[in-house]
Amino acid sequence: MKKIGAAAIVAGTVLGTAITGAGVADAAGGAGPKDCYTTTSCSLASGFFPGGTIHVDIDAIGAPGSPDHWFKWTIGNCSGGGYIHAPAKTESCVLPASFYTLTTGPLQYPVNWRIGIRWDH
Repeated sequence: MKKIGAAAIVAGTVLGTAITGAGVADAAGGAGPKDCYTTTSCSLASGFFPGGTIHVDIDAIGAPGSPDHWFKWTIGNCSGGGYIHAPAKTESCVLPASFYTLTTGPLQYPVNWRIGIRWDH
């Protein structure tokens, strides 16, 4: 019985690693993720973006019981938003080649941010 349990743990670990690695291996470029703690805004420079579809990964986490507010993000001429207590999300837009900075906020009270940008070549 111990061998079966050990095999299941190893198989689960390998599968978990494969799933986790799959998302990382697909991205050809990007920046982040970056964490900003107890702040009303956060920003992340992209480095050189070669143009095409850019994906914005964003999560704003408020303290339990805090009011739910709408936040905004901007990168180049592309923007979006979401609610603080909503699950993390990814939004995409098409931008020309350039250097960009993803900015979030500003909010009236501080939250924890986790932001990232990525693209495929």
